[in-house]
Parts: sequence; C-alpha cells; structure tokens
Amino acid sequence: MTEGEFIRFYKKRNKIKSHKKVKEKIDLFWNVLLKALEEDKKVVFKEWGTFEKRERKARKVLVPMWEKPIYTEPREAIKFRAGKILIEIANGGIDE
Repeated sequence: MTEGEFIRFYKKRNKIKSHKKVKEKIDLFWNVLLKALEEDKKVVFKEWGTFEKRERKARKVLVPMWEKPIYTEPREAIKFRAGKILIEIANGGIDE
C-alpha cells in the first residue's frame, strides 16, 4: 500500500473530507514516534509491534572497477518487529 492509498483508506474509514487534515494527522503520528525514538531508542505498541533505533556498523564495499575498497559510514536505522496480534491480522486469523 502506497502513502496515497493509505491516505485515501484513512480518509474513507474515518469519514474525513479533507485530504490535508488526514496527511497532517499521519505526519503528526510519525513526528511523535521519531521524537520518542530519539529519546528512548525503543517504542513498544502492546501486542502490535516494536520500533527500535539501532546502530549500523560501517561496511566494506568492493566494486571491481574501483582500485581500493571503500567503507560506508556507520549510521542509525529504525527497525520494526511485528507483534503477535499484527502477525495474526496479516495472516488473516483475526478480523478487525
């Protein structure tokens, strides 16, 4: 599902007429989630899943055309691990 499809789905499900208001609500959720990850490095939605901020190590990259190997920069990445309820819904076991 793309962002546009999700916005249309959310708009229809919650009977909101303004595309702009729906986008603001979704952006607000993501902004709050990212700020919480900055502070705690982990956000848990009970039985739905966990967002974690993890440190990625530098990696060695070899390209045959280049003479020397280069190394990527270490960085932080956000990982999501789905919980039991979300997995069951995705597999069609539970109706919403």
